[in-house]
Amino acid sequence: MSLRFETVSLKNFGPYREVNELNLEAEPDAPIVVIHGENTVGKTRIFRALRWCLYGSPEAAQTPTQALRSLIEYLNLPASREGETDMQVGMRFTANGHMYHLTRTANFDGRLARVSADLRVDGTVFQQASIDAEIGRLLHPQISEFFLFDGELLRDFYDRLNRDRERDLLRESIDNVLGIPALQLAERDVSVLTEDVLQRQAKALKNRDAAEKASKQLLMLKSRQESLDKDRREIQRSLRKARADLENVREQIAGVDELKADAREMEGLEAQIEGGKQEEDQIREEMRRLLTSGWLAPAAGKLNEALQDAAAKNDAAQAQAKAIKTAEDRISVLQKQMQGGTCPTCHQELPPPDESTHQALAEAQADLQRMRSEAGGGADLRLERRIRELIDTTTVKAYRERQERLDKLSAVQFGRNRRLGALKDRLKDHDAARIRQLGEEQDHLEQAIERYERSLRGFKAKQDEISKEQDKQAGILRRLGSAQPALSAEAYFFEYVRALMRRTIHRYQERTRGEVEKVATEMFLKLVRDPQAYQGIRISRDYRVDLIGRLGESMNTSEGGKQLVALSLIGALKRAAVRGGPVVLDSPLARLDLEHRENVLQTWVPQLGDQAILLVQSGELTMEQGRNIMGSRIGQEYRIYRPNGDPEEAVIERTQ
Repeated sequence: MSLRFETVSLKNFGPYREVNELNLEAEPDAPIVVIHGENTVGKTRIFRALRWCLYGSPEAAQTPTQALRSLIEYLNLPASREGETDMQVGMRFTANGHMYHLTRTANFDGRLARVSADLRVDGTVFQQASIDAEIGRLLHPQISEFFLFDGELLRDFYDRLNRDRERDLLRESIDNVLGIPALQLAERDVSVLTEDVLQRQAKALKNRDAAEKASKQLLMLKSRQESLDKDRREIQRSLRKARADLENVREQIAGVDELKADAREMEGLEAQIEGGKQEEDQIREEMRRLLTSGWLAPAAGKLNEALQDAAAKNDAAQAQAKAIKTAEDRISVLQKQMQGGTCPTCHQELPPPDESTHQALAEAQADLQRMRSEAGGGADLRLERRIRELIDTTTVKAYRERQERLDKLSAVQFGRNRRLGALKDRLKDHDAARIRQLGEEQDHLEQAIERYERSLRGFKAKQDEISKEQDKQAGILRRLGSAQPALSAEAYFFEYVRALMRRTIHRYQERTRGEVEKVATEMFLKLVRDPQAYQGIRISRDYRVDLIGRLGESMNTSEGGKQLVALSLIGALKRAAVRGGPVVLDSPLARLDLEHRENVLQTWVPQLGDQAILLVQSGELTMEQGRNIMGSRIGQEYRIYRPNGDPEEAVIERTQ
């Protein structure tokens, strides 16, 4: 059985005001749908919309209460501001030759939502209470991670598989896909029948001593089995109660979440206010030190005037000295000319003197005399330097900068105190201890649930031990013989059936594990750049996943390598699953270089089945790269963009 998406429609979901019938159909020779969009533009919202429509939860591993609380985050903000209160996602898909039309709607009253679902199969309306069970029959939520995979989960997938609880979940998920729990229940039923016939066989023994001994052993075995069943039922009952209590506590927490947020904010504000006070004191101390060390700063204005005056006088004196030197040089040249000879500057022969030479010499001597008489004491550069050294050029600027910081901090502190007062008013009528107690109860229940689940997993070894002892007793009774051959035959038949079922389940599990390991290894070696460096992927009997090097040793790998291992496992699990559906991957190529991206798109995506939907950003795959790599295998291609640059609005347009 395989499920195929046909269309998806969105109304007021995330940045999408309305998307009518987005076509997701894919043909066998063009099974890939690519949706391009930059980060934060709305790719993941499409992914979450598909999950919410199918399962009523936009994110994996959310409880119904958590999912309900988070829905307000997905309501389109412009629609909300305009008073619209409905959010809706609709899907059309085929399965088993039937057409399904599923619509899920949330109607908001403030932050709370009323959610309803509508499912029609070939026009026949399903009762709302049966919808989740029908979707679970087609594509169970427990295996949905193999089909609806976001990049964040992909990054963690490899590490998760090497934690006990995650490995157990993986094994249970695969067992559910293969129908193994049903086989295990059948084996338990046969075990009960075997136990009954063994009791009857023991009573029919000819040797009374042997009969009494066998009966006693079987009674002890039955007592152990009943005790184990009782313990299992009690733990299962406790687990159900703990889960129900946890859901109740979470609902109570949901009712005070806003108050808890206020309490946390209040604690943060108090710390910020205290820190602000310390910062104010520090700034004031710095300002005080500036005034102490920069006592000449107030005189900077007068000193600057004196500096300008001294500089002007020095400039004038230097200019006058230069003019005197020029006049002296002029007189020297004229005197040389009177005496005959060469110019002291250019060393050329001077022309012979005439009347104008005598007149020019007299005028130059008169000008020199005048300039010398007008000249003062010359430039006083030392005075200028001393005045410049007295001027403080940093204190005023530093003081002003600290004053501005202090003013801003005072405004921030005022806002903090004002907000703190408002929070105290809101919280004064509520018991903060009760809020903390709810959090502690939640932690306690979550720990209890994990403990119960761990205990249930431990029952398998105890059950195997009882089954082994039961087989031993059956062998003893068979050797002792019975006065009733029909009873012996019945006992032998049930023993055979039970052993056959046990071997079948074990072989089925081992064969599947081996197939997943083999296919994952094949996929990984096709994806990785240097396949000769690896033997492949090993999946142990407890579903621990290791990457095996060329020499057979377990080895670490990079983040990109982990992503390739995760992709290989997902592909292998997809192929192993009896029930399947389209693979939807959000940002699956983020940590891979271009060569590995090409390998993934050319060798991995085609093996996912007859429909793969990729949501990618340009850093992973541009439109041009996608077309060059995948070519005609792209059946549908879309682009997400913001029509007005508004982050609250997004539009999807078809590009191919």
